[in-house]
Amino acid sequence: MSAVRSESRPARADDLPAVVALLAACGLPTGDLSAAHLDAFRLVVADGRLVGVGGVEPAGDAGLLRSVAVLPGFRRRGLARQLVADCEATAVERGIATLYLIPNDAAAEAVFSRCGYCRVERSGVPDALRRLPEFTHLCPQSHPCLRKSLVPGA
Repeated sequence: MSAVRSESRPARADDLPAVVALLAACGLPTGDLSAAHLDAFRLVVADGRLVGVGGVEPAGDAGLLRSVAVLPGFRRRGLARQLVADCEATAVERGIATLYLIPNDAAAEAVFSRCGYCRVERSGVPDALRRLPEFTHLCPQSHPCLRKSLVPGA
């Protein structure tokens, strides 16, 4: 793997078409994504090209870590961990104490587990999050749910 020069930056509303294309290329749902969601999204750009994305959807003091994806040719370079850390920092800045997510597959679950996320029963997810499209119809009920407290010592 050659070194890739990358930068992380907040997403802007005009990034929506590129974000949707990247998520679709990675097999993640985009049906509910709008420019308003991008307010709490982070992007990784390498050599002028969008190669990674991740976002937080707040619901009170909890949030959904969603749409974390890195293009296949850029994986195994720490970009997903960078995106997760950036999204967690955004969540903390917005007063979110706990993040939840639904990994797309076992490989994604392994990445998030290495970032400190643990399995939780869906019944333990706050109601406001369980009403989001990811929980109601976008992500299969058979996929696990993961949780991470962003409060030190909790």
